[in-house]
This record gives sequence, C-alpha cells and structure tokens, in this order.
Amino acid sequence: MKKIHFVMALLCVLGIAMAKNREVFSIVPVKSGTLEVTYLANEGFMIAGGGKKILIDALFREGVGGYAVLSTATRALLEQACSPFDGVEAVFATHFHADHFDAEAVLAHLKNNPQAFFFSTNQAADKLRATGQFDAVKTRLVATLPKEGERFRYEHRGLRVQLLNIHHGRSRPIENLGCIVEIAGKRILHIGDSEAEAAVFQKYAVVKDSIDVAFLPFWYFFNDDFQHAVREQIRPRHVVVMHIELDTFRSGSWPKKWASIKAEFPNAVYFAQELEKKSFD
Repeated sequence: MKKIHFVMALLCVLGIAMAKNREVFSIVPVKSGTLEVTYLANEGFMIAGGGKKILIDALFREGVGGYAVLSTATRALLEQACSPFDGVEAVFATHFHADHFDAEAVLAHLKNNPQAFFFSTNQAADKLRATGQFDAVKTRLVATLPKEGERFRYEHRGLRVQLLNIHHGRSRPIENLGCIVEIAGKRILHIGDSEAEAAVFQKYAVVKDSIDVAFLPFWYFFNDDFQHAVREQIRPRHVVVMHIELDTFRSGSWPKKWASIKAEFPNAVYFAQELEKKSFD
C-alpha cells in the first residue's frame, strides 16, 4: 500500500512538472461570465468559471474499449486533486459505467479534496459502499434518481445543481442523470449516455432553462428524433459533441461526419486531445 501511495504521489509531482512545460496547464484567468472547458477523456470534462470548478464524468480508470481513457499522468493529478484539478467544488458521475466512473478514483479525489461534494446515482453510491471506504466520504455524497419529469435540486458552495432522470435506454436497468449546473452565471447541461427521446426533454421543459452549453453524445446528431430534441427541446447556445469512438478518428471517417453535424448545428464543437481547452462566453 505504501508503494502505491508513493507511486501516485510521484506521478502527481511529475504531472505538475510536465504541466509547467505545456500550454494546456497554464493558468489563464477566466473572465466573469466565461466558461473554460477542459477535455479529459470520453465524456469527462472540467468546467471552470467565476472562480469555481466542477468535474463531470472525469474520475474513471480502465474505461471501455473503443473510447478515450485518461493518461496515467492526468489521472494521477485528478485523483490527487493536484493543479489544475485542485479546488474543485463538485464532482459528478452521470452513471456508474467504467468509462464515466470508478469508485476508487472518486474516493481518492474526495479524500484529497475535502471541499468537494460528489453527485451521482444510487447505483454509483452502491459501488462506493462496496469499497469499504465509504464512511470517509459519506457526508459529501449526494445520490439520487428522481422520477422522470421531476428534478432534484441542491446548492453547494455557490453552485446551483439540478439532477434529471434522463434514461440510458428504456430497456436498460442503468440509472443515468442529466446534470444542469449554474456556474459563472451560465447553465450547462451534461446528459451522460442518454438515449432519451425528445419527449423526455419536453416533459422536463429543458428549453426554459436557457442552456448555454450542452454536452451531448454523438448519436444525438444522427437520428431525427434526437436532432429534434437538440433543436427544439434543449436549444443550447453552444453544443459539445462527446463520446466519439476512437475508430472514427483512426479510420478517417470523422471529417465527413463532422461536416454533416456542422451543417445542421453550426454552434457545435468537439474535443480530440486530452487537456484541450475551449472557452464559451
């Protein structure tokens, strides 16, 4: 166990040293009202603005074949809550799948960052309990799955959080949350691995939330009902396309697919490199 802790600490130090030589790690002041989004892997992001930071679907380890995973150095920084991942107020996991959440990774970050709360599903909470280390963080866990159409609301350290039941497929017994977070005076929406049809977003009247940045999986742009959900029931000012298969990049098929997305959704962007950053005003 001592060796493991030593290795993680060493990676943390090495990661910071690496950061000094990488532009993506430079500390850039975020203007009031500006969101800075840092891509981590798959659907994992850090979102910063107004002096606040949150992580969504960022604390995982092995991942799932075919999708991006974190590098060892970045994972160490995340789990040790080292810069630039220090001072995070809230951590979210939309669901418990291995390319979005790992119980040990979440526990590590929470132990090293005593101000952070963790928001997720009851299924993810069960995974944390199964580690035998749950008591150390249980007062900072918010686990829920509201009824479809209802919202769970919470405020933590100036962040206004709303959690929605956005299904991961009607036939799948997987709890999946849609997360609406107000940060730097803007509202972001991250829907995890949602397969929810337009009617679900209509039931929630998401369009009335005036979403500034919506984080949506790529399949929402290749299906008529999903596209309708984006255009009419979410209507975000900006769209981040996520959960893109690695083979799509490797095969060379992505440029054509991306062109078709941009033709329909000119406000869309995507991330391809770990620690890539984009700002949204």
